[in-house]
Amino acid sequence: MKNAFCLILLACLIQVLSADPVVYTLDNGLTVVLEEMHYSPTVAVVTRYNVGARNETDEISGISHFVEHMMFNGTPDMPGSRFWQIAKKNGGQANGFTGRDFTTYFLYFPATALEEALLVESDRMRNCLMDSAGIAQEIGVVMDEWRLSQDSPDWALSSAARIIFYGEHPYSRPILGTSETIAAYDRQIVTDHYNTWYQPANAILTVVGDFNSDDVLALVEQHFGGIPSCDIPSIAPYDRETFDGPVRMEMDFPAETDRVVIYFDGCRANDPDLPALGLLAYYLGRGGISWFERNLVTPGIATAAWASSPRLMDTSPFSVSAVPAEGVSIDSLIAIIETEMYNLAATPIDAGEFDTVRNFIQGREVMNENTPLDRALAITFSQSMQGDPLAHQKLLEEIMLLTPEEVRAVAAKYFTPDRMLIAVLNAQEGAATARHTSTDGISDIEVPEITDWEGLNLNYESLIVPEYSISHGTQRFELDNGLILLVKEDNSFPVIEMMITIPMGDRRAEQDLSGISSLTTELMLHGTEELDQTAFHARLAEKGSTTWLMPYNSFTLGNVYGHSDYADLFFTSLSDLLIRPAMRIEDFQKVKDRMIAINVMQNERPFTRVINNIDVILFEEGGSRSADSTTLASIDFADVESWLETCVRPEGAVLAVVGDITPERALELTEQYLGGWENQSSVLPAAEDYIFSSLPGDTIVETIEGRVQAAAIIACPAPEVLSPDYIPFSTMSQILGGGISSRMGLNIRETQGLAYAVVCWVDGPASGTPTGTRFRTYFSTGAPMVERALEAAIHECDRIAEGGVGESELLLQQYRSIGRNALAFDDYDSVARYLVVHETLGLPLDQDITDLEAILALRPDVIGEVAAKYFTGKWFVSIAGGVDDRMQPLE
Repeated sequence: MKNAFCLILLACLIQVLSADPVVYTLDNGLTVVLEEMHYSPTVAVVTRYNVGARNETDEISGISHFVEHMMFNGTPDMPGSRFWQIAKKNGGQANGFTGRDFTTYFLYFPATALEEALLVESDRMRNCLMDSAGIAQEIGVVMDEWRLSQDSPDWALSSAARIIFYGEHPYSRPILGTSETIAAYDRQIVTDHYNTWYQPANAILTVVGDFNSDDVLALVEQHFGGIPSCDIPSIAPYDRETFDGPVRMEMDFPAETDRVVIYFDGCRANDPDLPALGLLAYYLGRGGISWFERNLVTPGIATAAWASSPRLMDTSPFSVSAVPAEGVSIDSLIAIIETEMYNLAATPIDAGEFDTVRNFIQGREVMNENTPLDRALAITFSQSMQGDPLAHQKLLEEIMLLTPEEVRAVAAKYFTPDRMLIAVLNAQEGAATARHTSTDGISDIEVPEITDWEGLNLNYESLIVPEYSISHGTQRFELDNGLILLVKEDNSFPVIEMMITIPMGDRRAEQDLSGISSLTTELMLHGTEELDQTAFHARLAEKGSTTWLMPYNSFTLGNVYGHSDYADLFFTSLSDLLIRPAMRIEDFQKVKDRMIAINVMQNERPFTRVINNIDVILFEEGGSRSADSTTLASIDFADVESWLETCVRPEGAVLAVVGDITPERALELTEQYLGGWENQSSVLPAAEDYIFSSLPGDTIVETIEGRVQAAAIIACPAPEVLSPDYIPFSTMSQILGGGISSRMGLNIRETQGLAYAVVCWVDGPASGTPTGTRFRTYFSTGAPMVERALEAAIHECDRIAEGGVGESELLLQQYRSIGRNALAFDDYDSVARYLVVHETLGLPLDQDITDLEAILALRPDVIGEVAAKYFTGKWFVSIAGGVDDRMQPLE
């Protein structure tokens, strides 16, 4: 039965694929992988070059990552920001990432834009400008990214461990490079690296999605076939000696908590031992049924712990990472982990647990490929590592054939003291100081405009709203107890996705109970009276599924998913979660202690602090609902019991079921498992609306000692979701800071190099209230540049309020909105989420279409009027990082 289950899971993927991926090789050596996937009108194009940190020398460390950045900076036919404009025009996703072995780029577009995606990739394969001005500009961006890494305790620990483990191997070098090597890049260095490695014979082009393979192969031949290839330097696998352990290293670093990384010398990604090591990683530290979760996290010994298996071309380690809980010494945590690792080498895993882990792996891995982009990335990885696009699926098949004794034998081979490195980070005290408020004014600053819309062929006639809403075909039912059921049947994939909302969120609670919804949901996930936490989650894991709960402002969202054959199990688990949670008092303190510890860890990040602090000054006193260790510590078990009884009820709850199930069957199961769910007599508290501060702006600065970076948010009140101002305002926000092609992306990141990350956003339906939403702009930058970046961000807001937007600028954003609609609902998860949130908030289910119609009706004058209405110069500013109360960098 177990193997039969896994075959069913693999059928989930096979059903939506017309055939296995087909591999072609063009005359110039380009490897092409094509796979048709017709259930979504989208297409993913992934290009991978066989070059990464292992191809570098110490003198040019980080150059592969730098060239990745430069690949987005233009060609003669695609100058300046044209790449990002093309992506925006199609509503697409685009990015790149550099690893130790490969550099990868992806485009995720509507299927109608496939040829344009191919044109983009063929053009930048050989024609990138790599000009001196662009290189100097990008050095600032990459240097800011490097500074971000320097503030991370996890990065610091892994870097130190990597240097010791790899020694002279190129993997010991940082992917980003060093501040010295980054600053030294010039046109010759960058061009040499690009010309050497960016060749068709050194690349893989993968296309997955809604197309005809013959047609696409012809397009690939047309656009890539004429690109010449030169000789590629030969890089042989690096054969180093087995790591000579045991070795222990320790380091001090500004952080809130200690942590440990344990390496066991591993293998290459194509080694026959990899299936067993992959299973061991899942068994130890992946998911709610893992050994670490059951024996370290749940008992309150560790705040977090996880494991990973080797994934590189040359030998890489099997790694374990862990953070001790409050009051637990790092040495005692290490001793527990070591004991279990050696136990795995001596004793086979229990047969029942073994089967559960195998099935969980199969389910998770198959479900991780349910979009064209996910599938394209997976088969590209397999093709590049092993020359077989289905190698990862064959790896799963090999895992299913393993026996406990075979896995034990592999554990005995690798989990030995002589192969072990222990790296410990000792947290330094003084990583944070008290908040400080300043009301200093902000001066204007001139920023160059760099926009060119010529050649994009934008016109209003091409903007066509889809004929149907994503909700088309959805059936609505209401049970006697008030529960609303929405069902959308789709048989493309033999899976069902269930999303439920319950009327529990922290804006229904008093401020001193901030965090109570998270505490309550976490305790709900700890099983029933009949099933402990492990058993509750194991029965889902055996079918490749899992469940979670996530609180928002006024409601909590929950999810269960998996193969449609197991719908009864999913409804059983959902009803247990909602109607029969054990809520054990002995679990409560452990859950609370862990949440406090996680909160402390999150506060190591300046981003977390500015997010929490901005609400403190943006709202009137008492309006923020940002949980911290103080509010969490004040919540007792009686509070949680009362909150559960008050909020977890069918009245006000909505269940959306999407996928391979008929409405009749979904209704039958809902009645059977949730029809007896009763409403409580207690009155459900109303969600508190946003009450914005009456002050004319304010600034809060939080110093974090030992940091070279700082994060900042500027904010102001924005229109509520149903206001006629909301669509023009949110559209304006996207033009202002919606990605690298936005005004802030181009002027603050690309032109001035002031920030690696800069983005604007407005609350959506789930995070806004009837009295308004929040507009926020976030950026991270080096501490010495905080004032300059802050002035530049505010200047961009002022500029759009005073001058509005241009017709082409707005038109490009309207194109993006149409394309985004095609990509936004490419899996059942996003469809179910959309349906359940809109029904919960009383919004029309066809709002995706009405919003698009409203966006396409916008004209520049409306955008300018709305920007001027809300951008009045009254800014609320939150800054955290390596700066003092005057925003000056720390000594």
